[in-house]
Amino acid sequence: MNKDNYKKALDQIHASDKLKEKTFEKINNHKKIDVFKILSMVAVVVVVFSVSIFEFQNLKHEENETTTQITNTEMLAKNDLPRFKSMEELREVLSENKKATRGYNGELQKEESITDSIAKSTTTNDLAFYEEKSSLDYSKTNTQVKNVDEADIVKTDGTYIYYITNNVVYIIKADSLDLITFLKYDDNQTSRFSPYELYINENKMIVLGNYYEYTENTSRTEADIAYDYVGIRNKNIAKAIVYDITDRSNPEIIREVGLDGTYINSRMIGDNIYFISRKYFSFYSDELKDEDILPVTYDSSKSNEYSNISYKDIAYFSGTQNYDYMLVGGFNINNKEEVKVESFFGASNDIYASEKSLYITQISYGENYTYNGCKTIIYKFDLDSTNISLVAKGEVEGHIKNQFSMDEYDGFLRIATTIETYDEPISEIQEETTVTVNIGERKTKNALFILNDELKEVGKIDDLAPDEQIYSVRFMGKIGYIVTFKELDPLFVIDLSNPENPIIKGELKIPGYSSYLHPYDESHIIGIGHNTKQNKNGGVTNTNMKISMFDVSDLENPKEIFSEDIGEGYAYSELEYNHKVLFYSKTKNLIGFPITIRESNYKNDRNGFIIFKIDLENGKFEKHGEILQKIDYRTNIDRAIYIENTLYTLADTQIVSYDLNTLQEIKKLNLENNN
Repeated sequence: MNKDNYKKALDQIHASDKLKEKTFEKINNHKKIDVFKILSMVAVVVVVFSVSIFEFQNLKHEENETTTQITNTEMLAKNDLPRFKSMEELREVLSENKKATRGYNGELQKEESITDSIAKSTTTNDLAFYEEKSSLDYSKTNTQVKNVDEADIVKTDGTYIYYITNNVVYIIKADSLDLITFLKYDDNQTSRFSPYELYINENKMIVLGNYYEYTENTSRTEADIAYDYVGIRNKNIAKAIVYDITDRSNPEIIREVGLDGTYINSRMIGDNIYFISRKYFSFYSDELKDEDILPVTYDSSKSNEYSNISYKDIAYFSGTQNYDYMLVGGFNINNKEEVKVESFFGASNDIYASEKSLYITQISYGENYTYNGCKTIIYKFDLDSTNISLVAKGEVEGHIKNQFSMDEYDGFLRIATTIETYDEPISEIQEETTVTVNIGERKTKNALFILNDELKEVGKIDDLAPDEQIYSVRFMGKIGYIVTFKELDPLFVIDLSNPENPIIKGELKIPGYSSYLHPYDESHIIGIGHNTKQNKNGGVTNTNMKISMFDVSDLENPKEIFSEDIGEGYAYSELEYNHKVLFYSKTKNLIGFPITIRESNYKNDRNGFIIFKIDLENGKFEKHGEILQKIDYRTNIDRAIYIENTLYTLADTQIVSYDLNTLQEIKKLNLENNN
């Protein structure tokens, strides 16, 4: 990747000031930093969750073909994945990785990326996005699809609060804000577990994170010396720990499941946990043993030992642009059936899951390893309990924004992309050894593709909003909403009722843009994003934030019926790249999110949480209240939840309860002594 491409990639990384301050503060105090937590906070929008999948040959296995026979027969269904034929073939591919990975010379470089990108969709209820039917009035994690849980750093069951911060899991009695217990994990010279996210399922708590094991290498080969100069061999395992929390004061570990590599993402569907790891493989030598090359798994319900995955069970696609393993594991929290694992060589970009299907996308980069003329390759897998089998492959032009760019409805996949092309660069030889290159002009357009269950294109809208790019997407049943932006914010309303003939029914152009869309009801959608202004270079610059209510009852005539500006100077929110931070109650008509407000002199910079009352009848967002303070990573608010009429704000070092109606403080729980 050349210097310009690096700059382009870095431009997509928006590290918050809170993250910067927290990092520097911890360094200054010589505290241990949870690298994965910091990386994940940055990388929620950083490029993409990366497990690039290769173009493969022979999608259908012939009955007489034995070279790709799979040892795990449970994985064999329909058109299953091609596998490595031998360890020699695997070693050959790993060796090619060593040759292909280069540095700043720009010829070819792996792109590392992580994203929060598994999602789930429904085909049975168009209103499932925004209806609330629970009799218990407490916060749920803001997920893309109702009833499909996504892991987060905080959960509540209406009685207790479960919270992860600073490598500690806390269980707190909500009404009294009393600390019931906390789980602190070993952190020593030989091992360490860093909890990252969790689920609550009745009397089970599932904690997911990364386990690091350090083993002294007493017999160092030449390969060991090159690979591990300090003489310590590391094992990184993505781990899911299942606790019985019938007695909240004494959680009991009942099972541990591990996948080789770093924890990436997960979903809980019913009692099934699906979680994903990525094993980075940046070094290869012929002297490495087979067991050092093959990924491992671990399931305490069967054994206390790691077991290698056979090369025969590793799916492989030729022509990859990435050389890492991805492992997908599925297990049921209420039985002891061994974890089912599907492993891939090569990595993807984004992952989307419906109730019965899993979609893995791969960016096929264009010229000079850029988005210029790139395509998104899509692989579709059937989900049968925790088993995964490949059933289709397709591709579309361009690249997607995030998980909300995809949606499955009535067996059709809808996917929105931005398509980039560049004019041919002009080169001039000024001297014998000097070449001046004038970079070609970047051009963009956007498209919406509809694919059938075989991932064959059945309908599309192309050439959407030329010279702009997609900033947000939301699908609500048979209607799709796409926001593009360059200088104005066009909100496109698209009728998808006929998959073969999608139609742009309406378009609304307003200043600024919405970076997140949230359904309110069948006739209204909320947009949260930025106001903008022209800069001295002729472009546009973000200023303060805004929240808008759009009336989409008339598909041909969408309207912004009211809006509210947030902050007087520059303001931003983690919501722009992490939907889980949204505070929302349809029954209470409240919506809120963390916010950072910057002033021109930087002397009055503040961080906190802001909540609005949604008053549709009177046409306004009424500020319900805000909790703001001088920026301090220790007390900056990461999440806010509610239980009945009590609001709870959660920061690294404290949890504070408030009266939800008045925002008067009730009680504060200090967590610093337990960190």
